Amino acid sequence: MPAAPTARRCARPIVVAVTAAIALASCGTSSPDPAALTTTAAPASESTSGTTAAQGLPSINLFREIPSNRLPVDTVLIRSGFPFKGKNAVSPHPGAHIVFGTGFEEWPQGGTGPTDYPPIYAVADGIVSRVTDTLVVGENDRYGINLSIATDGTSVIDFEYSIEPMVKEPSPGFYRTFIAVKEGDRVSRGDVIGYMFLPKGSEEAHIHFGLINGATGTFMAPAIFSKETVAEFYGTWKNLGFDGNDGPTNPIPPCIGWKLAAEENPLENRAVDCLTYPAASGA
Repeated sequence: MPAAPTARRCARPIVVAVTAAIALASCGTSSPDPAALTTTAAPASESTSGTTAAQGLPSINLFREIPSNRLPVDTVLIRSGFPFKGKNAVSPHPGAHIVFGTGFEEWPQGGTGPTDYPPIYAVADGIVSRVTDTLVVGENDRYGINLSIATDGTSVIDFEYSIEPMVKEPSPGFYRTFIAVKEGDRVSRGDVIGYMFLPKGSEEAHIHFGLINGATGTFMAPAIFSKETVAEFYGTWKNLGFDGNDGPTNPIPPCIGWKLAAEENPLENRAVDCLTYPAASGA
C-alpha cells in the first residue's frame, strides 16, 4: 500500500458519502452504545510543554475572536456523535466523538490506498506535535495525531485526534500509511492531515477529539469552534446526544463542552454547564 502524501487541502465533496449518509438516516439503523466507544489516550506530548515550542502559537483566547469553522471531517460523513462530557456529567467522557457507522461498502472510493478513504482535516493552524502510528485500545488498535494550536500563557494547548477504526490493525505499519503528516510539520486550517480507515460494516468507527494541556496532560473541551459549527455538529448527534447510558432521558443542548469542571474549561478557570463556543465562554 502506498504511503499517504503530505498535508494537502481537499475541498471536493464526496457524492457517494452524501448518498450513504442519507441512506443511514432513513434506514433506521441503531447507533452504537456510547459506553462502548471507549478511548485510551496517548500521553500528552512532552515536546510542546516548553517555551520554545510555544513560539509562534497564538493565545487560546484568539479563538474568541476568530473561531474555527472546520470540523475534523466533512459533516456529511458523520452518522452520530456527542460533545466533550466533563467531570460533572452523569456519564463523563473526556473527549467529543464523531461516529461514522455502518454502510461503508462504498469505501475505499476510486482505489485501494489511504487517500481513497475520508479525509481528516486540521481544525486550526498549528504544528504537529505527536504522531501515534498505532496504540492498543482494549481489543483494538487506533492511531492518532496531536496538533499544537495555541498557548494559555504558560503551556501549549494541543488538539488531539484519536482515530479509532475499532478493529485490530490489519498488518504492522498499516495505520501509519493513513497519516499524512509528520512531527514538526506546520499545517493550516483545512489541510488534510490523515485519512479515516473504515472497516466494512463497522458500527463503532469514530474519532475521539479534544484539547490537551501539554504540560499537565489535562483533557479539556475543544472550545475553538464557531457557534454555527457547533450547531452543525449538534445536528449530527442523533441518539448519542444524551448524558447517560440509559437511553434518551437527559438530552444535551447544543454545546461543545457539557458539565465541565474548572480545569476542563480551556478559556477560563471556572466550571460551566454548557460551553457553546469561545465568545460565549461565560455562558
